[in-house]
Amino acid sequence: MITTRLSRVLFFLVFLASFSIVTYADEVDRLYEKAAVKYHRLYKESDFRNREDNWLKTIKQFQLIHKNYPRHHQSPKSLYNIGKLYRSLYQLNKKEIYLDRSNISFRRLINDYPKSTLSDDAQLLIGENYEKLKKDPDLAQMEYRKVIELYPGGKAAREAKKRLKSFRSAETFGMEPDLERTKSPDDLTIPRYGGLSEPESKQHEPVLVSKIDYWSTIDWSRMVINAKGELRYKYQLLKEDKSHRHKRLFIDLYNSYLPRQFKKKIAANDGLISQARIAQFDKKTVRIVLDMESIKRIKVFHLNLPNQHKIVVDVIGESSLEGDPQKKTGEVVSYDKPTPGTDEEGRVSLLKALGLKVKTIIVDPGHGGKDPGASAFELKEKDVVLDIAKHLKELIRRNHPDIRVLLTRESDRFMELEARTAFANQHKGDLFLSIHVNASLRPKLSGAETYFLNLTTDDEALSLAAKENQTSLKSISDLQAILNDLMVNSKINESRALAETVQTSMISVTGESSHQFRNLGVKQAPFTVLIGAQMPSILIEAGFLTNKTENRYLKSSKYKKVIADGIYRGIKTYMN
Repeated sequence: MITTRLSRVLFFLVFLASFSIVTYADEVDRLYEKAAVKYHRLYKESDFRNREDNWLKTIKQFQLIHKNYPRHHQSPKSLYNIGKLYRSLYQLNKKEIYLDRSNISFRRLINDYPKSTLSDDAQLLIGENYEKLKKDPDLAQMEYRKVIELYPGGKAAREAKKRLKSFRSAETFGMEPDLERTKSPDDLTIPRYGGLSEPESKQHEPVLVSKIDYWSTIDWSRMVINAKGELRYKYQLLKEDKSHRHKRLFIDLYNSYLPRQFKKKIAANDGLISQARIAQFDKKTVRIVLDMESIKRIKVFHLNLPNQHKIVVDVIGESSLEGDPQKKTGEVVSYDKPTPGTDEEGRVSLLKALGLKVKTIIVDPGHGGKDPGASAFELKEKDVVLDIAKHLKELIRRNHPDIRVLLTRESDRFMELEARTAFANQHKGDLFLSIHVNASLRPKLSGAETYFLNLTTDDEALSLAAKENQTSLKSISDLQAILNDLMVNSKINESRALAETVQTSMISVTGESSHQFRNLGVKQAPFTVLIGAQMPSILIEAGFLTNKTENRYLKSSKYKKVIADGIYRGIKTYMN
C-alpha cells in the first residue's frame, strides 16, 4: 500500500516537473514571437520604422529573453536579431553607438554560443559592418579572416573568401637590425592596422613621436608609444630566419617623425625584450623593431587622450620561460619620467610553499598628482582613494602576513593608466584592484558599484569609462571595437567572481555602519587600467563625492576604514 502511494507521488512530481518545463519553453517562445512581430513591422511599415523608440523597445524585448533565459534555444536568435536591429538603426540615423552595439551583440553571440548555426553569420556581419558601414577595410579584412579561421568550410567562410579577394592586398615591409629598408617576403605574417583611416591620416600634419615607455619581465612586456596627435599604424610579426635568433615584431607609425637626439636604442637584454630600436624609416614613417626572446601572443590597442595619442603594445611570451634561471627580470624603464620604485622586497611565504593561488595583491589608488579625479565639496578623489588603499593594505597584511600587498602609488603622485597595469603584471600580482570614487551631475545619486573588464552597451557605464580613461565616448567606441581581441585570456570569469564578492561584502559591511551604500551592482565596461592585466582585475567605485551625504562620510577616516574592511572581506571570500 505504501509502495503504491509512493509511486503515485513520484509520478505526480515527475508530471509537475514536465509540465513546468513545457510551460517555461512555451512562455519563452511566446515572448520571442511577440518581439518577432515588432521586428518584422520595423522592416515593413515605414511609419513604425521612422520612430527610434520602436527600434529600442523591440531590442529591449529580445534583450530580456537573452538575459532571463540564456539557455533557451531562442537566446542566440535574440542576440542575432539585436545585432541586426542595431545595425539597421545605425543606417537610419548614423549614430556611431548603434554600430558599436551591433558588433557587441554579434560578438556576444559568437562567444556565448560558439556552436550556434548563427555564429558564423554573426562573424561575417561584423566584417560587413566594418567594410560597408564603418568604411574601415583593414578591420573588415581582419574580421573576414576570423570567419575562415573559426568556421572553415561553411557558407559564411566561402563568402568571406570572396570578400577578401575583392580587397587590394596591402604592401608589407620587413626590417633588418640596421633599420635599412628591405622588402619582406610574401609569406610573412599578415600585417594589422590601427588608428586613423588612411584618408584621415593624409590630411594631418606630421605628428611628433615624443616618448617611449616600457616595462618587461621574463614572460611579458608592455611598450607605450606616446605621440602628440592621432596616428595610423601597422604592426607585423616577421617570419623567423636563420640570420635572426630572436622573433621580431615591427610597428610602423605613419605620417610621424622623431625629434632630434631621440634615443635609437630603447632596450637591450631586458627580460622578454632582447633588443628594441626606433628610427625614422622614411620622411613620414617612424619604425620600431622589437627582438623578443619568445612571442606567444601580441595585443595592440590605442588611446586618444586630450593632445596625446598612445599606442600600447603588449607581448606575452612562452610561459616555459618562467623556469629558466638564466633569464633576468627586467626593470621598469621610462624616458623623460622617473622610474617607479619597488615598494617591498619579495619573500618566500607559507602560501607559496603550499602552492595557494593568491601570493601578491596589487591595490591601485586611482588618479594622483596633477590628476585629482572627481572633486566636490572640497574633497578630491585622489586623496580619498589613497586613504582607502592604505587601510586595505594594512588590513590584508595584518590578517594575512604571508601575502605581499603592493600599492601602485604610496603618495600623491601622477601615474599613467597603462603604467598601473604594467606595475601589476611586472610584480606578478595575483589580484588587481583599482579603487575610485564616483561623481554625477545628479546630486542625489549615491551608492557603490564594482566593474570588471568587458564589452558593454550601457550608456552610464560607457560614460564612466570615458571619464576614468580620460577620453571621449567616440574613443571608447573605437576601443570597444578591438576589445574583443584584447580580452583573450584576460580572466573575465575570475574577475566577475571577484567583483561580485567585493561588491556584496562592501554593501554588507557598510550596512553595519552609520551609512549603508546603495547597491548599484556589478557591471562591465572597457576601463583602460584593466586592459592587459594578467590576473583577475576589478575597478571599484566606492560612493559619490557629489552626493552631500556620502561626501560627508567619505571625509571620515573611520568610514574609509569601513569601506576598506568591506573590500577586504570580499577579497577573503574570493580567496576562500
